[in-house]
Amino acid sequence: MSVLLVDPLDAPDSRPDESSWNRIVDLGLAGVGTYRRWADQFRCPVSTLNSLRKGFDDVWRIRNLFAAGRGRLLDSRGLDWWEILSIRLTEQLETVILLQRLVETVSGDEIYVSRPGFHAAVMQNLLHKRLHVFPSRRSHRRSGLIHYIRAARKLSVSQIVDVLCDKYDPGYRLRAHIPHSRRASEAPVVLLPTAYVNVSRTGVAYAGTLPQQNFLLVATRRSGWLKTLPSNVAAAWLSSYAVARDRSAEAAEIALRWRALSRDLIEFKEFKILNDLGCFAQFPRELRHGLEVRDAWGNVFDREPVQAVLCADDSNPYTGIPLLLARERGLPSVACHHGALDGYYAFKSGWADVILAKGKMEQDYLVQSCRVAGETVEIGAPATLMPSQRSQWSHDLSRSQILFISEGYEVGDARAEEFYRDVLPPLADLALSTGRGLIVKLHPTESRGERMKMVARILSSRQMKVTQVIAGPLTGALLDATWFAVTVLSTVATECAMRGIPCFLCKWLEYWSYGYIDQFVRFGVGISLSDPSEIKKIPQRLEEYEADPGVSANLWQPVEAERLNELLNCSPKVFSKVPA
Repeated sequence: MSVLLVDPLDAPDSRPDESSWNRIVDLGLAGVGTYRRWADQFRCPVSTLNSLRKGFDDVWRIRNLFAAGRGRLLDSRGLDWWEILSIRLTEQLETVILLQRLVETVSGDEIYVSRPGFHAAVMQNLLHKRLHVFPSRRSHRRSGLIHYIRAARKLSVSQIVDVLCDKYDPGYRLRAHIPHSRRASEAPVVLLPTAYVNVSRTGVAYAGTLPQQNFLLVATRRSGWLKTLPSNVAAAWLSSYAVARDRSAEAAEIALRWRALSRDLIEFKEFKILNDLGCFAQFPRELRHGLEVRDAWGNVFDREPVQAVLCADDSNPYTGIPLLLARERGLPSVACHHGALDGYYAFKSGWADVILAKGKMEQDYLVQSCRVAGETVEIGAPATLMPSQRSQWSHDLSRSQILFISEGYEVGDARAEEFYRDVLPPLADLALSTGRGLIVKLHPTESRGERMKMVARILSSRQMKVTQVIAGPLTGALLDATWFAVTVLSTVATECAMRGIPCFLCKWLEYWSYGYIDQFVRFGVGISLSDPSEIKKIPQRLEEYEADPGVSANLWQPVEAERLNELLNCSPKVFSKVPA
């Protein structure tokens, strides 16, 4: 048999000189309609690498792999750099596990991969000479230039600056020389580390629970900066605390231990593959940059009167470091997550004293699904992020909009345009037939211009007349006008549920192994759809829909000011109750 493995950047017909296949496997993920077209065009079965996932079985395998290296790369402050940086290997390890599973299904076949890349390299490692990889049709230099031009078109100026800084100045060596005039805080502050806007908003929302306590928001990149802040929150750049100095001796000592550790890690097949592919080669460089970032955070603690840390993204190595430094200094620390659920807690050790879950659904997920120690998890959402008083949901035309909540699907090797092809046309048809509009609400990481072009390629001119693509924060006015919402998986689903708005989840497009949709459905956050054909039946399902008033309590229970004050060890005089 001839088997074609299609890279996420390709389509099967991108190689017109090769058109006879006995089987096609998509290394990315598209919609049902896409695979029907491919199967009809090439007259062969079509499957996906994603279909080989085994949920949390894969998660526990990765967790055990990470555990093999812990305690071996401690720095002078007691930070474990394998634990800090290894989480970046999660997606690569998951891909290796899936490709090992795929190899078991193609024994004796002729295997072709549509382009060079990580997937092709892993398959080459597993199959040796039995793999055929189509070469790139453009010169490497030209294709690389085109790639960067296309990528830049999808980004704002601020995002481009972040990308360049992440690539060329990750340890703040250059930005350390930029003069900053900010004066240190005089009163004790709670440190809010951030790299992204949603993380910043979550931290600031908790600050609203203690309006008389001072907080300091420190951003590692521009995407975490907020232009407007409440009076009890100050902001600073982490780069303003960076100092250029020689760390070569400490880096060399840890690098020596890394070489010993890597020899042990490659006893595991998955790590051996990553090592063979050169994935471990960058670890010493990342370690050097990590020490630079560690010292910048250390200077925050040295220069500012930090009394506690509240981190809304400890899955990010660079914003999780302050939790470890707080532990080293004996300061209280609290972790939480800026979204609805975070499956990465299945991999992480407990860096914070307490993890705040926003409600029973998140608490159950952390303890039962991710196996986080129950005694470290408390329920306590930020009061000031609660939705305002909701209007009564109804099935009539007073709810004038259908809301599709989009995401940056490409991060998970998903084909965003093919996702849209499954979902948007039937939603636009429903909007037309019921006299409503269709709103495509973008995630902060998505480019409105790029997504608008995508939508225009998919919808007819008639469908486009009732469709809007919008960016920016989700407003209460839009939710009040929403008839129903559809998403693959978005935190916005919880906002809809709290307002009694029915939200339908595209289960067939789920591309994570962490059981998010199942958890949403179990707690009444969303209604599962198993196929795009079910979208047209949504109006009939809405005839029988009744919002469950108990769902809101399971999703969002605000932390009491007294308890947050206790966790952060604030002075008893600095807190007051937040108005109901």
